[in-house]
Amino acid sequence: MSALLICLMLLIFAIDTFSPLDMAIAVMYVVVVLLSASIWGRRGVLQVTASCLGLTLLSYVLTHSEVFSTAASGRLLVGLLAISVTSVLVLRGQAATNALLAREDALRRSEAFLAGTQRISKTGSFSFKSPGGEMYWSDEAARIYGYPLDVTPTMERILAHTAPEDRHVVQAAIDQSLRCEGPVELRHRLLLPDGELKYVHVLSHPRHNKDGECEYLGALTDVTAAVLAEQALHRSQVQLAHATRVTMLGELAASIAHEVNQPLAAISTNGEACLRWLNRPQPELDEAKATVTSILEASARATGVIKRIRALARRSDPQYAELDLKTVVEESVDLVRRELNNHHVALMLGLTPDLPPVFGDRVQLQQVFINLLMNAIQAMASCQPGQAVLTLQTQRNADGALQVSVSDSGPGIPPADMPRLFEAFYSTKEDGMGMGLPICRSIIENHGGRIWAKAATPDSPVAGATIYFTLPVHEPD
Repeated sequence: MSALLICLMLLIFAIDTFSPLDMAIAVMYVVVVLLSASIWGRRGVLQVTASCLGLTLLSYVLTHSEVFSTAASGRLLVGLLAISVTSVLVLRGQAATNALLAREDALRRSEAFLAGTQRISKTGSFSFKSPGGEMYWSDEAARIYGYPLDVTPTMERILAHTAPEDRHVVQAAIDQSLRCEGPVELRHRLLLPDGELKYVHVLSHPRHNKDGECEYLGALTDVTAAVLAEQALHRSQVQLAHATRVTMLGELAASIAHEVNQPLAAISTNGEACLRWLNRPQPELDEAKATVTSILEASARATGVIKRIRALARRSDPQYAELDLKTVVEESVDLVRRELNNHHVALMLGLTPDLPPVFGDRVQLQQVFINLLMNAIQAMASCQPGQAVLTLQTQRNADGALQVSVSDSGPGIPPADMPRLFEAFYSTKEDGMGMGLPICRSIIENHGGRIWAKAATPDSPVAGATIYFTLPVHEPD
């Protein structure tokens, strides 16, 4: 191709120099410049342009060096101008083509990077117009929904692969987007034809083009791995909390035996009394009835204690219900009352009456109270007789939440230990496992509250520390 172009240049030069034609033969060099753009780059085009200009001038010198001709000079200028203008246009076109190719290459790289990133992060993109519902989705979105890449997306296909229990939620989001009523965000499940269950998180926002049409742009993320990890973590937390409760029950064995022994002793005593009233020559039926009533009350008390112990020992998922916090506190205190007596600890209860209910799991909240009470009792083991005072208070704080505080008069918490108090496996006790407070924190946070510790101030009349936690008020719909 290059040789043919050189031959064409020489042929034009020969015709321009030796032909008797009175015309601007040099204009034909324009063809040479145009063809050079398809063979060489910018430098090659400039070299061809310079060669054409040089051959044009050489031809003029050879044919008109002796006699000046105005017409020949005009033809020379026309040829030079045509060659120059063509060269400029060719170079501009070549530059524009190169820029377009570079943009296309960059676009292909960006698309490849985006597709690779979406595949790695399991995040697809989609768009649809409102109110028509025309949709587009990326390859990764099609893979997440379980469709071949060449399938045209539709709302019906999305609903077809949505878990039946979640279709009403997805349909509501589709209806909202078709009305173009603000952003859409939801989590739902996909049930694919092969039985695979996926959890997805959808987030989309509307925008309006210059014609006022509404179009949603969104992202779809496969969060199955994260949800399964959360479920596994929840199961581990439930099992760990259960193991901690069982360990705690072992520590409370003496108190539990005392709580059960009291009603059993009352049942035995009242049973003997009932026999005496009935064995008299004239049976005292009223007294016997009263004694039987006392027996039933003591039996109910023993049964209640056993039920609470079984609930604490049982391993099961949390059972959330509306609870009276005052009742939960009293039931927890009953299980540690023996420990309070054995350690000569005075318990001060400041339970605000008529507090609104909370929504939570009774067993888990009892575990929190028993753990905090036992920690406070053990913290005051070195106190002098009469100085061990444990204070438990409930109230409603300024934010409207229920606030509980458990205070002791022990030596307090060293400032260096305060930031790590709720870390797993960190304990201020020599024989502590460091799991009690972290589990309390997990339970309280799962109930929508928060927990923190506060040491006594230097100007406080007694030393010690206070653990606070809050629980949101349950407001039924």
